[in-house]
Amino acid sequence: MLFTVEYGELEDAPLIKECPLSLECKLVDVYQMPTHNLFMGEIIATYADEKILTEGIPDLGKLNPLLLTMPDNYYWTVKEKVGKAWNIGRELIK
Repeated sequence: MLFTVEYGELEDAPLIKECPLSLECKLVDVYQMPTHNLFMGEIIATYADEKILTEGIPDLGKLNPLLLTMPDNYYWTVKEKVGKAWNIGRELIK
């Protein structure tokens, strides 16, 4: 078996037990796009291993996710934090 399926609060939303971070979502809407469908969901519950948390919050550096971008179909990793959004630019106007 590649992974273990389990369920959280929603009976019809399977979770993978071995994933260090899972967001349990309820489907809210589906938008038809020219090349694919865009699914909109509401996060119902979050499950995280302690080893990927920093002060109780998921730490992307510890998680090191593999991301897929579309429609170019590339895989990406996340590098270190470089600045706080909506704040770092203020230094440029001084």
